[in-house]
Amino acid sequence: TSVKAYKELSYSFGSNVRDRAMILETLVALQKKEDGKAVFDDISRELASDKWMSTQTTAFSLLAVSKFIGDTEGADKHLSFTYDLNKKTHKVDQEAPVFIADLMINKNPSGSIEIKNTGSKTLFVKQQLEGIPVIGDQTSSERNLNMKIRYLSLEGNEIDPYSLNQGTDFIAEVQLKHPGIRGDYKEMSLTQIFPSGWEIRNTRMDDVPSAKSADKPRYQDIRDDRVLTYFDLERGQTKTFRILLNASYLGKYYLPTVYCQAMYDNDINARKAGTWVKVVEPGKK
Repeated sequence: TSVKAYKELSYSFGSNVRDRAMILETLVALQKKEDGKAVFDDISRELASDKWMSTQTTAFSLLAVSKFIGDTEGADKHLSFTYDLNKKTHKVDQEAPVFIADLMINKNPSGSIEIKNTGSKTLFVKQQLEGIPVIGDQTSSERNLNMKIRYLSLEGNEIDPYSLNQGTDFIAEVQLKHPGIRGDYKEMSLTQIFPSGWEIRNTRMDDVPSAKSADKPRYQDIRDDRVLTYFDLERGQTKTFRILLNASYLGKYYLPTVYCQAMYDNDINARKAGTWVKVVEPGKK
């Protein structure tokens, strides 16, 4: 029931915690709950900790723990509670185990909500917000990954992206280096979101040698406002990715944080802080 500590970034996306969850599930199937109690305690501690867990590890752990605890078939799922939203009371009494309410905060940005449990079972409340922040992360960092960003003219000369003439074609270059301490990095993801004043030119359709001279990713998703790049990075290796852009619309815009990470290991990541940029008329600052 013991597994040597490891974390796989690709293929099976396994870890020692994921494997122990499989062991626990097997012990439950064999009706050996006494043998599985120590494994259950260890997995519970991992789930309760602040450690980052991949979706693979989380899913198998929750599945194994739920099977060890027992079947919830026939359990009381009745919901009974009231909630006051901006001093207006709403009563909920239903058999369905989940209730969802839209708080409509876009129409009423300030206010309060109070929930009172009028039933016999414990309620779990989650408030979910969705939106686009005015500005992004203002910090830069590197963790087991080195990242360098440059902005270049089509001739390859470095330029200042913070104030560009309208109509300028230029290149965003991201260089990523494996420090060489750990093994090969698999399933890496680079996210570049660009200001709305910049247009992305699809280099797969345009013949631009300077943009094509970079490394080829395993897969690249080019969208209206962002480019998502996926690749592997061997130990000590450096890869460079280039995106062709055009300063299209006059105005001041926010350039969001550039972020790169190993999709299945939170200890491998790097980010470059966002900043404000301008697109100006030629001859003006």
